[in-house]
Amino acid sequence: MEQTFTSTAAPEKPRLSAQEELRIFRNLVRSLTSNAENALTDLGMWCKDADQLERLLLVQHHLDYMKRLCDGKV
Repeated sequence: MEQTFTSTAAPEKPRLSAQEELRIFRNLVRSLTSNAENALTDLGMWCKDADQLERLLLVQHHLDYMKRLCDGKV
């Protein structure tokens, strides 16, 4: 007796070009970076001393660089 198996997996989607994958990745990172910057702005109100504020500003600087890198401005 011969058994036949059929695949129930979804058909393969066409592969994106490397350029399109990079564009999607940049948009994702830009969105995450914007959300992180908004969260840091909210946290800035709770900074109690200069050391905390300095660390917060350093993280904000790095996030800004990431966003500019994704926008192609670096």
